Amino acid sequence: MDDSSNSKRRRGLGVVTPNACTECRKKRAKCDGQQPCGRCASQKNADCFYEVPVRQSKEHMRTEIENLKAYQEQSERVLAAVASGDQTSQVVDRLRQGESVKAIAENLGKSPQELLPRGNVTTYARSRDHQAIGAALEPARFTSPFGTLKSGEAQGSSGTQHGDEQSLWTPWHGMSNVTEPITATTEDAMNWVPTSGQRPESGNQLPAIGLWAEQSTDHSTPDSTVLHARDQGQEAILGQDFSGEHEGHNWTNVTSDNNLVDHLMALYFCWEYPTFASLSKEHFLIGYNTGNRDYCSELLVNAILALGCRFSSLTSARADPNDESSVGDHFFAEAKRLLSEEKDHRKLTTIQALGLMSIREASSGRSSQSIYYTGQSIRLAIEMGLHLEAEGQRPLQPVPGAQAVRAATFWGAFALDHAWSLTLGRLPQFSQLSSLDVKPAIVDTVEASSWIPYTDNGKRFHSNRALRLNNLGAPLERNCTQPSNIRSVYKTFCELSEIVHNSLYLLYTPGSNFTSHDLLELYTSFLHWYDLIPATLRLGHNFTPFVLFSHMYYHYAILLLFRPFVKLNLIGSGVSPRDVCNQAADAISALVNSYSQLYTLRRTPSFVPYFVLTSTIVHLIRYGNSGDGADKLRQGFNDLQNMRGCHGFATRARETLVFLAKSWHITLPEGCDDDFEVDLEKSCRPSSVSFNQFCANVDVADMMKGIGLATESENPLFWPFPFQGRPLLPFEGDNLKKHGFELIRE
Repeated sequence: MDDSSNSKRRRGLGVVTPNACTECRKKRAKCDGQQPCGRCASQKNADCFYEVPVRQSKEHMRTEIENLKAYQEQSERVLAAVASGDQTSQVVDRLRQGESVKAIAENLGKSPQELLPRGNVTTYARSRDHQAIGAALEPARFTSPFGTLKSGEAQGSSGTQHGDEQSLWTPWHGMSNVTEPITATTEDAMNWVPTSGQRPESGNQLPAIGLWAEQSTDHSTPDSTVLHARDQGQEAILGQDFSGEHEGHNWTNVTSDNNLVDHLMALYFCWEYPTFASLSKEHFLIGYNTGNRDYCSELLVNAILALGCRFSSLTSARADPNDESSVGDHFFAEAKRLLSEEKDHRKLTTIQALGLMSIREASSGRSSQSIYYTGQSIRLAIEMGLHLEAEGQRPLQPVPGAQAVRAATFWGAFALDHAWSLTLGRLPQFSQLSSLDVKPAIVDTVEASSWIPYTDNGKRFHSNRALRLNNLGAPLERNCTQPSNIRSVYKTFCELSEIVHNSLYLLYTPGSNFTSHDLLELYTSFLHWYDLIPATLRLGHNFTPFVLFSHMYYHYAILLLFRPFVKLNLIGSGVSPRDVCNQAADAISALVNSYSQLYTLRRTPSFVPYFVLTSTIVHLIRYGNSGDGADKLRQGFNDLQNMRGCHGFATRARETLVFLAKSWHITLPEGCDDDFEVDLEKSCRPSSVSFNQFCANVDVADMMKGIGLATESENPLFWPFPFQGRPLLPFEGDNLKKHGFELIRE
């Protein structure tokens, strides 16, 4: 027979189904493996059901069991980290951000050596964070002033811009977020690049913001939308239940104008709060309206008003209407008077007021007074046992007031004390071995509340309501409304202060004998904190003043961690202290520039001038050594110049920079020292009534010269050790006699 006759029918190549349905197996028919299969679908009332073969089931189950075992191990590792207490908040935050259990467990499983930076890394935990800072220099998309909108545009945008999130971004009913489009990524990069293309299909776009400097405030005939927005400005900041009428409890004797008082309070809560905040805004406003002295006092109100005056250009915000430098002095003088008359300072409102008075004096450049108020605030908090609740314990004597108020009071004092300790290079007032596990709680309603930029435009204050709407309390006409996330910011800032606490004890504990490895481990803690901050607080998702401030403070802390070592290398590490300082300084400059473009530097929290001084010193060093960075150096000078109107320290900082440049024989680039008419040698000299923490011009004349009689020109106080403190006594001119002293003549 030939091959053709003996050949068997061969099955053609096709899809091989590893498992046939029950009906096809019974009929020994071919099954296509679909659900239902083609044969069963062609028949009526056919039940297409698949039974898994034992052999296939074992293989599948073996894989599934292995996956379940791995997941169980990962879950146990994460739960153990939560139960330990050391990493509870970090793990919970990562879970809330939607990070997988596997990713968290893998990170927990790494040894400290594996987590240490090995290359010449920056202060950014990820490369996209570096790009985010760079993009911060770009302005946000423009929004149209309300007065120029057509009714059709306003109606057409309200339903399409943010979808389900629209209610979060629009605090005023009937108002629309009219914007030009911008596309945001799901990453945390700050892609604030203005575009003019089509409206994006994705709903994940950033909220609209505009440039403050380009805002138009000259409305001779503002339309109803502008009037409505201005009318709701205070309501958005202070709440719908807030009332300027508080009969029976006048909180200040400085002015009887309740409208002015409410306006200044709104300015404080808009621009300074909650950075270093020692009070709970919600409880304070309740006490302010009802007269409840557990949450409000005359001292606290006057301290808030003195601080709020910095953000106003009204003449009524000055002690002397013709002197811009007297802004808030009348309220501050009243606060000092009330403080001196108090018989017992162990009260929550007094601790809160001391913190605010410290912030105000820091802004004014009176660092010695600020340090004093800070010290009093944290000491009183510890004396009252407020720290025990943060450690999960109960105070020996119950403290009146809500737990949220007690927590805010302690953490505000704690964070402020550590900010000054970091700035001055000293140990904090709080003990080293502490476990502050209880952070301020996050309240969803407060978290979702809107933030708006609230301001006056510098015109005369009118007590008449209709006139006030035209001149006072207007939010930006460009839409800057966004969720405040205020509790997340505060909680995250407290966690950062804990890392600062560890850094201070590492660097300044006598006999600590720390190594470069210890320094890198602490650096890793900072990077880890930055890596775990909630997504809502990342650059590109939130750009409120206090979020930008928190990012500045993070880079400020890293810069001061490495600045003492800029002339050193770390053996066995690719991390260069000088490079890290340069990168941190660049980040601060970028953030300040972004803040300037968004809101102007006229309205910045009190410690921002200290950030700018520190970063500009690094720019000065780089420029002096290599000639690079002239633009950034010039920006630092310009930023301080722009802040002089609200921060007295900005003037001192500029003088210090010029003096350092001359001392280091650095010729400043053009535009840095054009307007200096003061005697720098004299302005940077120590004072006998100050701790002189920022005096750069110190020489042998400031040391005790001998044991003989003192001359008229030298400090007559006796102190043999120049690094020890001395009484703060003025001696120039007739000051000694006024204070009841005189020199021994013979």
